Amino acid sequence: MNPLFTGLLLVVGVGVFSKTMLGRLRGMASLKGEPGNRLDRKGDRLKSLAIFGFGQKRMVDPEEFVPGFMHVLIFGAFMVLALRTVMLFVMGFSSSALSVLSNLSDPFWTEWAVLKTPYELYLLLKDIVAAGALLGVTYFGVLRLVVKPDRLTKSNEALLILGFIGALMVTEYIFGASHLREQGIAFTSYEPVTSLWGKALAGVPTETLHTLGVIGFWVHITIILVFLNFLPHGKHFHVVVGLGNVFLKKLPPESQPRISSSAKLSTPNLEKEEFGAKTVLDLSWKQGLDVNTCTECGRCQTHCPTYITGKPLTHKGVNQSIKQFLWKNENELPQWKATAKKADDGRVLAQVDGKEVEVPSLVGPVLSAETIWACTSCGWCEQACPVFIENVPRLIDMRRYKVQVEADFPPELQRVFEGMERQGNPWGIGQDKRDEWEGDMPLPKWGDGGTYEYLFYVGCAGSYDDRMKKVSKAVAKVLTEAGVTFATLGKEETCTGDSARRGGNEYLYQTLAKMNVEAWNAKGIKTIVTQCPHCFNTIKNEYPEFGGNYRVISHTELINELLKDKRIKLSKVMNEKLTYHDPCYLGRHNGVFEAPREVLKAIPGLEVIEMQRSERESFCCGAGGARMWMEEHTGQRINHNRVNEIANTLAHAQDASVPLPLATDMKKPGMVGQFKGKAAGSVAVACPFCHTMIKDGLNDTERGDTITVRDVAELVAESMETKQPSAPVAEVPAPVQS
Repeated sequence: MNPLFTGLLLVVGVGVFSKTMLGRLRGMASLKGEPGNRLDRKGDRLKSLAIFGFGQKRMVDPEEFVPGFMHVLIFGAFMVLALRTVMLFVMGFSSSALSVLSNLSDPFWTEWAVLKTPYELYLLLKDIVAAGALLGVTYFGVLRLVVKPDRLTKSNEALLILGFIGALMVTEYIFGASHLREQGIAFTSYEPVTSLWGKALAGVPTETLHTLGVIGFWVHITIILVFLNFLPHGKHFHVVVGLGNVFLKKLPPESQPRISSSAKLSTPNLEKEEFGAKTVLDLSWKQGLDVNTCTECGRCQTHCPTYITGKPLTHKGVNQSIKQFLWKNENELPQWKATAKKADDGRVLAQVDGKEVEVPSLVGPVLSAETIWACTSCGWCEQACPVFIENVPRLIDMRRYKVQVEADFPPELQRVFEGMERQGNPWGIGQDKRDEWEGDMPLPKWGDGGTYEYLFYVGCAGSYDDRMKKVSKAVAKVLTEAGVTFATLGKEETCTGDSARRGGNEYLYQTLAKMNVEAWNAKGIKTIVTQCPHCFNTIKNEYPEFGGNYRVISHTELINELLKDKRIKLSKVMNEKLTYHDPCYLGRHNGVFEAPREVLKAIPGLEVIEMQRSERESFCCGAGGARMWMEEHTGQRINHNRVNEIANTLAHAQDASVPLPLATDMKKPGMVGQFKGKAAGSVAVACPFCHTMIKDGLNDTERGDTITVRDVAELVAESMETKQPSAPVAEVPAPVQS
């Protein structure tokens, strides 16, 4: 080929790419350090990289299998052809001829007998994956130009990249076909697809094909270098940083492998005045890497409650806004970092080229306040992201600053924070009323001298909300009937702080967490059962940072264990069809999907009908992320969207002529709930927040009189065969004296 021309291409292409990358890296390096160790447990990280990075496991989830598989074909081609790219550049240096159009002789390594077979096997693999890449390019071209799914943003960049990839594969085949012609080979088993291209080009004169092959060679390596330099300027930057982001992803505790990354938030050191994120300088380098890794695939929004109901939040959009801000200011970021100081009025000031400037806040110039408060922290975005971007913690960090420094937050939260601080619950009801739900059936209290299997952590809703009090009694009834020795904390119980933390009041959360852990450890508590997934998640996943290491089990898991151990028996037949709503903090965040379903299926006569959006794809009720306490002012109410689906599901189960919404329509804002009738039946829940939101949604849509909401524990208690039907719940087994 031509060493001078090849060398010139490499120097220019790699040089420009290096300059661009230095800017990108300089911007990310200007961000603060990452809490925790992102390089620990290297074995687990390498395993994760193999499965989710190179193996692309999340790309081929059942919901998006076809586009995911097509992406795997293209990704696989890039991995295999990376070696081919090196070979082509070596071939470009293989001749001293000055002519750009030179011969297509075999590379020097083909003369080594030891490499002949491996080289031919590689050519066979290369030939096959290149064909797969062409198939993938064709598919995505049709997807973007014809099908136009809602999750994909219209993008000329994406079409250009598809053109680049297609051209790389076509030029590879033309180059290969001309090479085979020059060698006098009509067909070879180690390049079968290339041989077919050769047959298709059989009518082209040899000299013309030779010229096309040489042109194809130079076009190919030129596209590679142009492609390389295009990557850092658009969404395809993930090609460069994606595998690294997967390797550095947040790992779950080794003892709890099911937990997703969004189940646990970082714990700032408030003694060092770490009060969240005001400017981009308050983000960590990993959060900067996250936004640079976003592929804009839109999977984060397919079941996102805020996007589906028309709120001003898509995590894809948040990522792009922050990324573009980083890129725009990457030259100023090091100066901001070196000279930043806080002014008396709260502004962050810095010196840039000798001039004092204000470092822009994230909320306002980059993101709207409504955007950061819209998130329900349901975790779908992080569950769906193929490159493990951690979206929720960034928004919570911004909330923390707004709450703890600027005291600027939705007014409804003021009452909630005050209630939790003064009375230990979001309602602000007196602490002395905490155990009134027991009525005339008082339960044992932890610390009364007895020894118990479980602490029954009732939770604020189970203690104060009139409807949830019935669920608390049902749980107590089931545990009593099974002979489980348990106790409550009675009036000493106080809130876990989940809503405070997700609502941005980290100081209040840490105060409650430390107080609870200190008290529980002093009492020797080891095992906790709770009916609230938010309490469950907080105690199980976040309290260990404060020394609270407990075995935590949800009430549905414990009831399932009791059924399997035959400690309770269900006898009342319930001949009805029922659907089940997965709570985000029980299911998606902590992987508890089967236990509540197994419990429901154990009830005689009960038929569980799954909603279209269930288990991993379940749709949020709208209460998470402290949204339970905030009003919705934009778009459709999230709980209305969910109850519309519940009504559709029950109506279709009773009458197959009632249509269900198309799966594609359910991923678009405002498309759920075309059925306007009043379906009859029940929906089972396993979370007090979900219970409240769904009940309110049914009442709002005038379905509350035909569709009932019942907790799994209530259904079990109703069906349960009691040993002493007239015995009150309070008659628990006598505690064993210590």
